[in-house]
Amino acid sequence: MAIWYNFRNFDCDIFNNLRYLTMKVTGIIVFFFPLLAFGKGVENDTFLIRKEAEINVILTDLRKAETDMEREMINMDLQEELKNLLVYPGVMNYPFAAWTTMSTISAPDGAFRLFNWNVEDEFGMHSHFCFLVKPDNANENTIIQLAEDRLTITPRPEQTLTADHWYGALYYNIVPVKKGNKTLYTIFGYNGNDNATNRKLLDVFYFKGKSLRMGYPLFQEGPGSAHLLRRVFFEYSEKAIISLRVNDNLGAIVFDHLVPETPQLEGIYDYYIPDMTYDGYKWENGIWVYVEDIIAYNDPNETVRQYIPTDDGDVAYREVDDTWTNPVDPDAPAGSGTNAVAPIENVNDKDKNRKAGQSGKQHQFKFVHRLKGPRSAVTGERVKKTKKRRN
Repeated sequence: MAIWYNFRNFDCDIFNNLRYLTMKVTGIIVFFFPLLAFGKGVENDTFLIRKEAEINVILTDLRKAETDMEREMINMDLQEELKNLLVYPGVMNYPFAAWTTMSTISAPDGAFRLFNWNVEDEFGMHSHFCFLVKPDNANENTIIQLAEDRLTITPRPEQTLTADHWYGALYYNIVPVKKGNKTLYTIFGYNGNDNATNRKLLDVFYFKGKSLRMGYPLFQEGPGSAHLLRRVFFEYSEKAIISLRVNDNLGAIVFDHLVPETPQLEGIYDYYIPDMTYDGYKWENGIWVYVEDIIAYNDPNETVRQYIPTDDGDVAYREVDDTWTNPVDPDAPAGSGTNAVAPIENVNDKDKNRKAGQSGKQHQFKFVHRLKGPRSAVTGERVKKTKKRRN
């Protein structure tokens, strides 16, 4: 009995010791698991911080490059670095605030994010580059590279386009709209074009399976017009500044009405300027309906981001009050400059209530009056009214 008793006591001691050790190990695991997860998060953030800094050096070198050959080589390195980085899931939410010469905007619903920049050559011509990133929570992100095509498409294409045939632009705003069960993304863009003109544009992004499509008949060509455009271009003088933005107070896209300096220059966009009136688009019955003579106004406390070239060839930005801008001011938001990037505007800004000659502003252009009858800022031509709409 003594022998059994001692063995039993020994067995109980082993059991108790094992139970104690199990509880200790479990407690250690429970205690350290959040720390391990936290450590993983820190590791992820550290990786993105490091890659952001590395790519920012390449961006800085790109903006400082003095020759086209040098710019091309650096830009190739930039694209390769981005391809390797953008598959990483964390890039969908990381701010990349250091990249002040690259647009990194996201769709409001998180469906995709755009990484978008431009390069200006020695002759003032702009080339554009863009990666569209679609998130995948299980695996690597899907990357779609947009390729600028100046050979097979016109400068103002009217057809539906794919990523391999792209007109080139810098995008600064995304507005999703619903048409049936399909989500279509209204995209705001800017193209520095050349030394004579700039362009702003409205386009539509949507997905067919995993493929990107650009262009969808959503934009009414002019007041009362039955013709719907797949995308809208606003081309204007290099000397001028125009606004194309969302006005939350009006629930509309608002833009400057463009006219030639004289009627004889109609169709020659080097001489197109704002006439200090506004038109717009309102979302009605599944299309963007053209509205003339919008009275646009803004909150005087609103600011816009203004991009300017620096003395060392880089590009920086500053926050400025959202006030009237002289169209020939070289420091204005879409002003000319080496390797300038898009004048990315705050989507919550509201346009100022401006009228021609208000507050004694001195204009260096001779503004022409709006012609009588419906006229489109999109086409620069009179538009015939009709009740019928073609989808």
